[in-house]
Amino acid sequence: MTPTVLQEIDQKFHLVLLTARLLLQNSAATERVHRVTGQLADSLGIEARLLVSYEAITLTTKIHNQFYSRISTPIPAMKINMMVMTQVMRLVDDIQQGHKTLEEVTDELELINHHAPHHYPQWFLVLMLGIAGGSLAKIFHGDWSTFLIVSLATALGLILRQQLAKNKFNGFIITFFAAFLGGCISAIGIKLGWTTTPEPCLLVPSMMLVPGVHLINAVLDMVYNHQITGIARLNFSLVMLISILFGLLLSGSIMDISVAVNSIKSPLLQPENILFAGLVAAGFAILFNVPKGILWVCILCGMVGYGMRFFSIYIGLGIIWGNLLASMVVGLMTVYFSRRFKVPSAAIAFGAVVGMIPGIFMFRAGSGLILMMKLGINSDISLIANTIVMAGTALLMTLGIPVGLALPNLLFFRSDD
Repeated sequence: MTPTVLQEIDQKFHLVLLTARLLLQNSAATERVHRVTGQLADSLGIEARLLVSYEAITLTTKIHNQFYSRISTPIPAMKINMMVMTQVMRLVDDIQQGHKTLEEVTDELELINHHAPHHYPQWFLVLMLGIAGGSLAKIFHGDWSTFLIVSLATALGLILRQQLAKNKFNGFIITFFAAFLGGCISAIGIKLGWTTTPEPCLLVPSMMLVPGVHLINAVLDMVYNHQITGIARLNFSLVMLISILFGLLLSGSIMDISVAVNSIKSPLLQPENILFAGLVAAGFAILFNVPKGILWVCILCGMVGYGMRFFSIYIGLGIIWGNLLASMVVGLMTVYFSRRFKVPSAAIAFGAVVGMIPGIFMFRAGSGLILMMKLGINSDISLIANTIVMAGTALLMTLGIPVGLALPNLLFFRSDD
């Protein structure tokens, strides 16, 4: 092959790998990475095969009966930036439609790679995530004092995470310290008698740290038979949950406040909590940097999803089926809105459903397990039963979210995005 042909092949390799890496490191599901890069490769006239792992991507293609492979640069850490995913997919669409050349798209992707867009001011992000935390506490029976305490703890936890990240701390250490700080702030409020609802006050700041997107992606990857990345994401999520649990329990031990293991009340079945659900969705959507034009869609999906869960519990189906049905409704809505606004469905869905991740049940199960290890054979049957119930509920509620999101595509839109 001539040097010109080799240079063109090199450019195409670079563009496909860069596209795949940007999608993966910004928390696109593996199936989406394969679909988008497959569409891009077809438009470039090459036969591409991807091997996606958690740390890097390998691209293999066949040219003139010879196989060529290249590995992407390492992926340092998984981020969540829905604006990046949206821009990448729109650029792929541009090259497919012939609106932009290979060189133009490559230059724009390189710019995104080095300067990831963030459309929300720092103060606004901190404010909205704090309000989202307080709103989640209200959904779980919190009083208005708990709303204020949790909002403050969540906001300060986000500031701490950002500062530690700037100083290159390990992600698990960052999460541990954020959970510890949130637990301490909440425990101080409980000790001083500022709240009459200590349980959500203590637990909700740590719930805001639960890696919901990674848990959802892990199950989605397994549903679509991408086991390597699915298991890797699941392992990452479990270690993150352990970091959160240890930070929360340490703060509780220092402040002499324990995490109860007995059954918890379901979220309040009050219509006004639909508004709080919208605020939760807004906070997470802003944290995930969704495009401004679809922020209202994320809020709407969050409110409708909560309303569906509300209805499921009201008619006696329970919170587990409620999570599944609510996620299915959100999944159907995101199919429509993602096509209308030409954005990835994840940009809409994740902000809307991540507040359904059952963090309280996870923390109660973890607390019960640690207590069982401490008591050994002296553990009573109620402790064991409650721990199993909490763990099982958390597992089934978590599984219901990605399965519910995936079902509309699996049943009705199998050949579409």
